[in-house]
Amino acid sequence: MTDIQAYAFGRGETQAPLMLSGLDRLGEKLGRRLRALIEPIAGVRPHVVAQDARGLEFAAWGAEVPASASISAYRLAPLKGQILLRMDAVMISTLVDCFYGGIGNRALPPRGEFTPTEDRLIARIADAFIARLVECWGDMIGLDAGLVVRETGIGFASAAQPGEQMVLQRFLISITRDQEWPIDLLFPLASLRAVEPLIGSRVPLDAEHADPVWQTRIAARMRDIRLPARTVLARPNLSLAELMQLKAGDIIPVTINRSLPLIVGDRVVAHGSIGEQDGRAAFQIEKLAQEPGQ
Repeated sequence: MTDIQAYAFGRGETQAPLMLSGLDRLGEKLGRRLRALIEPIAGVRPHVVAQDARGLEFAAWGAEVPASASISAYRLAPLKGQILLRMDAVMISTLVDCFYGGIGNRALPPRGEFTPTEDRLIARIADAFIARLVECWGDMIGLDAGLVVRETGIGFASAAQPGEQMVLQRFLISITRDQEWPIDLLFPLASLRAVEPLIGSRVPLDAEHADPVWQTRIAARMRDIRLPARTVLARPNLSLAELMQLKAGDIIPVTINRSLPLIVGDRVVAHGSIGEQDGRAAFQIEKLAQEPGQ
C-alpha cells in the first residue's frame, strides 16, 4: 500500500465535533439578532447569512484574517479558554460612514489602527453581539461574558497556539449587492467539548417578533381570496343496477330537507334554506356551524 499517511490523533477535520449541528442552530438564532443589531447603524436592513460551523487550526484561521481586522477576546464562563470575535476594518469604516449619513462608499485610507469613532463603534457592536450570544445560549447554559482584550490584527491576539483546534462560526453581512463582510466567532474546540451534550441537544426555536405592518398587509390580501361556496339540495341513493338502467326522461324522486348545508371547500360553515330574492334563487343563512372545540 502506497497511500498510507501519518495521522495525529485528536487533530484534523476528520475529528469533527458532534456538537456542530447544534451550534449551527444557535447560529441561525444569533444571525437574526445580529441583523437587528446592524440595521439601526447601517440605516438599511442588512442581509445576514450564518454559515455552517467548521473545525480548523488556529493558524489556518489566522492566515485568512486581514492585518487591519479588529480582534476582541472574551471569556464566557464557565467555558474554558477565550473566544475571539473578528470584524474587518472595511466593514467598520463603511458602517461609520452609513451611521453619519453616508452611503457606505467612503474610501478606506491606509492605517495601522482604528480611529476613536471606529473604536467606539467596534465596542458597541462587539459587546452587543456577545450579549446576544449569551441570550441564545441561555436556554442550555448560563454564560458570564467578560472582555479580555481588544486588539488590531491577529498578531496581537494570541489566544491560542498555531496548531490548536478551533471551531469557526462565521456570519456574512451585506448591505448592498457588491459588499459582503465576515464576522467570525472562534471557539476553542476543547471548551465546546465540555458542553457537547448540551449543544448537541435540541435547540429551542427562536420566534421572531411579529411585524404589524406585514400582518396588516397579509390580512388585507387574504380578505380578497375568493372561495367557492355550494349547497346540496338532496342526496338520493341509487343501486348500481338502477344507475345502469337510467335513461333520458327518467324521474328520480328526492326529498329536500328543511335545513340545507352551506359548504366551503369540504367544510360545512352554515345551515339555511333555499328561497328567492329579486327574482333569483337565494340561500338564507339560519345558523352558523359550530365545530367541537371551536
